[in-house]
Amino acid sequence: MNALRSSLHRGFTLIELLVVMSILAILFALASFQGRRTLQGQEEAAFLSTLQNLFWQGATEAASRGENLDLVRTGNRLELRQGSRTLKGVDIPQGVALSIPEGTFVRFTPPGKLRNPQGNELTSPLTFTVSVRGRTYRYTLSLIGETKVEP
Repeated sequence: MNALRSSLHRGFTLIELLVVMSILAILFALASFQGRRTLQGQEEAAFLSTLQNLFWQGATEAASRGENLDLVRTGNRLELRQGSRTLKGVDIPQGVALSIPEGTFVRFTPPGKLRNPQGNELTSPLTFTVSVRGRTYRYTLSLIGETKVEP
């Protein structure tokens, strides 16, 4: 009789299933939160690299096209423009602070030199800062578009 009764009560009780499901839900929530932070960190790192390359690309494009190009900030977006035509655009990720002002920041002229927004020659390298998660990076642009980054 005891053997029959024990075979009828195999399996999990409702309470046991609820406990297991609660533990799995907590683990899933923790994993998704960590994954989101990792993804955001990768997006920010990619932006820093893209930003550095954007100046080199602007100088190279101006030299190869033989025309002036402008780097313009519009809200949370940086655009490399030829007149009113956008050649390349980069979104500034949420949580990144950039000291580049709104409007035209720099003009690239053939043969790949940087000038101020009015088209005048620069007398010294341009600098700006980028802040990400409490770390500030200082970018220094040479007169020919080379970019140095100092943490």
